[in-house]
Amino acid sequence: MADPRVSTRAGRHRAWLALHRWLALLFGLPLALLGASGALLELRGPILRWELGAAALSAKPHAASAIALGDAALRERARQAYPRFARILGSAAPRQGFLTSDNALVFGTLVDRPGTAVAMLDPYDGEPRAFFVFDDLWLAKGVALHRSLLLPPAVGSPLLALCGGVLCLSLLSGLYLWWPGRRNWWAAANLRRGSRGTRRLREWHNLCAAWLYLPLLLIALTGAWLALPPGFTTTTPKPLLSALHGRLGLGTAGMAIAFLAGLALPVLYLTGLLLWWRRRPARQALPSTQGNPSHD
Repeated sequence: MADPRVSTRAGRHRAWLALHRWLALLFGLPLALLGASGALLELRGPILRWELGAAALSAKPHAASAIALGDAALRERARQAYPRFARILGSAAPRQGFLTSDNALVFGTLVDRPGTAVAMLDPYDGEPRAFFVFDDLWLAKGVALHRSLLLPPAVGSPLLALCGGVLCLSLLSGLYLWWPGRRNWWAAANLRRGSRGTRRLREWHNLCAAWLYLPLLLIALTGAWLALPPGFTTTTPKPLLSALHGRLGLGTAGMAIAFLAGLALPVLYLTGLLLWWRRRPARQALPSTQGNPSHD
């Protein structure tokens, strides 16, 4: 007679496995795109340097006693140097904000077209260094993909919040399915020598999820929270959430980990998809009718 505890455990395992698979099949592709675009945005410094040139991002040397210009002075210098500004919305000190530069940034709207104009000024004397429309950059396309999956904000933002919740649930179900119990933990989270085929795919799947589990969970939670409408996020400072989401609150080391976590999502999607496809029942070949053709 079968042990009922074993039967219950097997049924629970099948239920978690079905949940894990359906979440991946329904949301795996958008999660893979979010992960890949997030990893790309961790490289925004080199990308911005490639698009704008090093001169736009580098500040000229100044004396140690030089005093940086204030917000009002930077805005006025930008307005004088770049008449395409219709309205100046704000400024950022060097090395502050999303666009990393040694120069100060002033941003606003344009007179002649929609989009966000960005001026880079020397932070000490206000000398104009560069002017560009952020929406025209390739970097902006990556931002749009990551923030709304290139969908209208009214659709993309709720979808991103849903994807964050789905990723959390997928990580929890994956942890239950992977949990090694009394087995060798090191072997359960690494590649084994000589394995290949389906086993190798499963090992890659487990390796990415096991080693990057906590960063992925933190990124999923903060990403879902950041994507919620403003009324839901008044209790938590957005800069703190953004710092945790982008660099895990760990500076350069966190940026490297977040980059790997972003790359892990498409790897998890592809390996999971291949594992699911290989486990499908073999399709039965249609019976072929063989015989010699008749001749008149």
